[in-house]
Amino acid sequence: MRIRVLGAGIAGTAAAGLLAAAGHDVELVDERFALPSVGTSLALFPPAQRVLERLGVLETVRERSTAPREGLLVGLEGRVLARIPSGRALLTPRTHVLSCLLDSLPPTVRRRTETIRDVRPLREDVDVLVGADGVHSPTRLSGWGERAAARTHGVTILRGTLQETPPEISETWGGPWLFGITPLPGGGTNWFASIPEHREPDRAGDLAHLREVLGGVRAPIDAVLSAADPARTLVHGLATVPRIRPVHENVVLIGDAAHAMAPNLGHAANTALQDADALSRALSRTDSVAEGLRAYTTTRHLPDQAWRLGSRAMMVLGSADRTAPARDAVLGALGRMTRPPSRT
Repeated sequence: MRIRVLGAGIAGTAAAGLLAAAGHDVELVDERFALPSVGTSLALFPPAQRVLERLGVLETVRERSTAPREGLLVGLEGRVLARIPSGRALLTPRTHVLSCLLDSLPPTVRRRTETIRDVRPLREDVDVLVGADGVHSPTRLSGWGERAAARTHGVTILRGTLQETPPEISETWGGPWLFGITPLPGGGTNWFASIPEHREPDRAGDLAHLREVLGGVRAPIDAVLSAADPARTLVHGLATVPRIRPVHENVVLIGDAAHAMAPNLGHAANTALQDADALSRALSRTDSVAEGLRAYTTTRHLPDQAWRLGSRAMMVLGSADRTAPARDAVLGALGRMTRPPSRT
C-alpha cells in the first residue's frame, strides 16, 4: 500500500518503520524532524518494549535506560502511602527513544519536511493517511471536525532534568498538585509537576511560581526545585481529545492524535508504540484498506480509550483537594494491607 504518515514523533516514526519493514511504500512528513529540547523520561513497559524489539532498537534504548524496582507514593502530609512496583518499566529519555527510532528507519522511507496547513490533499494520492500529529492534530480536525477539537484539562505541566542524583524515587500527591521524582540513566534526576492552570511570561517565572506553590512541603521536592534550571525545564498545558473512533474513510489516527491522555499512568508513549505495531500488522494481513483499518479499530480503540479514561481518573484522584485527607487515609490503609510481612 501507499501510506503517508504525518508526524515524526514516537507514534509516527515507529509506524513508518514498521510499515516500511512490512513492504509498504511509506512517506513520513514532519515540519522539523527535531528532537525534544529537554530529555525528560518516558516509562516503557513490557508491551512497548516488545514493539521496540520488533523495530530492532530495544537493546540500544536499554543502553540509556534505568530500571528501578519501585517508587514511593507519598500523601499530603509527607506520609508514605504505598510502595509501587515499577512493573519492569524502563525509564528512558524521550530524546533517546526518538533518536533510536529515527536512526532505524529503513532507507525506503521518504522523509518530507513541510508544515502542513491543509490535510485534505494529502489523502488523495495514497491508500492510507496516518495522522500521528499530536494532541492538536490537523488530521483529526480535518476528518472529524470541530467536535473532535482538543480540550484543556485545566492544569499546567512542568517537567525538567537535573544533573544531581535524585533524593528519592517518588510521586507526591499534595491536594491540587502532584510532584514526581525519578532517576535518569547514568545519574541525574527527571522531575515532573502538575498544578492548577497558571502561566507566567517565561520559564523562570513558571519555576518561581512552582516553588511558591510547593515550597516547604517536602524536603526532597525542595531539593529538586532549588536546583531546577529554566533552560532544562519544559512548561505546557494539558489537553485531551473526546472519545472518537480512530478511522474515517482512508484516514487513521494513532497516538496522541487519537487518544491524548493525562500523564498520570505513564502510558502515552506505550499506547503510541502499540498503535503503530497494531496498524502495521492489520494493514499487512489484507489487501483491503477498509478491512485493515477495521481490524486496527477492533484491536486498539477500546484499550486506548481505557488508558485515556484511567489516566484522567488517576489525575483527578492524585490532584484531589478537599478530599485529599480521606484519600490518603484509604490509600495508606490499603498500602499497609498489601505490604508483605516483615521477617523476624
